[in-house]
Amino acid sequence: MIKKHKIQRVWVDDTRVHALTEDGLQASYPFAMWKRLANATPAQRKNFYLSYTGIHWSDIDEDLSFEGMFADAGLCERTPAEDAVYYETDYMVKAREEEGMGKVAED
Repeated sequence: MIKKHKIQRVWVDDTRVHALTEDGLQASYPFAMWKRLANATPAQRKNFYLSYTGIHWSDIDEDLSFEGMFADAGLCERTPAEDAVYYETDYMVKAREEEGMGKVAED
């Protein structure tokens, strides 16, 4: 079974987007890799939200997947479900459990 890595923190600085997992893996890429992020204002770059599988910037209609970030850095394997690296809040866990979907496998 493929090990899953839960996102602990995502942040941006002046030139890069960063993501850190609970088990200490960190991926970081320069905005220059994506035209929309490269051309975005600092305020637009900071205005993102996290979904189960990635980062979304509504202002510029840009998405990055967590698995893509970590797989491209050689830190995890790509999976058919694209969820080897995921983000989940307590609210998301509760909603999933109420729908009868159970827990996410961690190993």
